[in-house]
Amino acid sequence: MNLQENENFLVEKTPANLFKGMEAVGGQLTITDKRLIFKAHKLNIQGGTTEILMSDIDSVDKASTLKIIPNRMIVKTKDGKVFKFVVYKRDKLVDLITGHLK
Repeated sequence: MNLQENENFLVEKTPANLFKGMEAVGGQLTITDKRLIFKAHKLNIQGGTTEILMSDIDSVDKASTLKIIPNRMIVKTKDGKVFKFVVYKRDKLVDLITGHLK
């Protein structure tokens, strides 16, 4: 992964799923001080890379899978898009992202 000028890793790679419709797309989430970058594994039906600029994020919320497993992270952008992730160490990631919002 190539960083932009003056961009720094906060989390280089962590396993994650990104929901695209009904499909939980497996991949890796990288968090920098400027972007969230989700790169899907090649075996998924819906692949590719999803990039969210920190400056576009309106909020980051915590949620639970099946109302009991605390592993969901919901990222909402200023233009109304919603990205639903399942991640490991959700609380740490939410705090990290929230601390870098401007």
